[in-house]
Amino acid sequence: MHLRPATPDDAALLAGWLNDPATNRLLTGNLRGGGLDAKALALGLRRRDQVWMLFAETAAAPPAGLIALDGIDRADGVANLWFLLGDKAQARRGLTSAAIAAFCAANPAELHVATAWIVAENAASRACLLRAGFAEAGRITDAVLIDGRRQDRILFQKRFGA
Repeated sequence: MHLRPATPDDAALLAGWLNDPATNRLLTGNLRGGGLDAKALALGLRRRDQVWMLFAETAAAPPAGLIALDGIDRADGVANLWFLLGDKAQARRGLTSAAIAAFCAANPAELHVATAWIVAENAASRACLLRAGFAEAGRITDAVLIDGRRQDRILFQKRFGA
């Protein structure tokens, strides 16, 4: 598994992935709705409270997806992890869960705990998190509005060094 930091040069690729309707509908509300601009993403990649890493099966392969941390709290060692598979041809190969596991093993933000959440209907992301060593930590009922319908937000956590 190959991980590398996303750079401003990757912003157009990331914008395409994030604006894909099938992916975008499952993102957090501030990213949902499409229309994410590559220039704004390029600026966002410089934020110190986030880590964005592209993953690929090998160093020679084109990027297949993204793993990111946001809301990094360095004092407490906590952040929220989120991810996406941009290259849909790579689906159902275990690549995303392997990338999440490799990302967590590297622990680039030196976290004590990573959290993540999924929309209840997103069985693929649930499977990825479980295979990568995350455990379900709770549920917030009706916390996400997608396609005019309320869904639960399922929370996950992974402790490091325990």
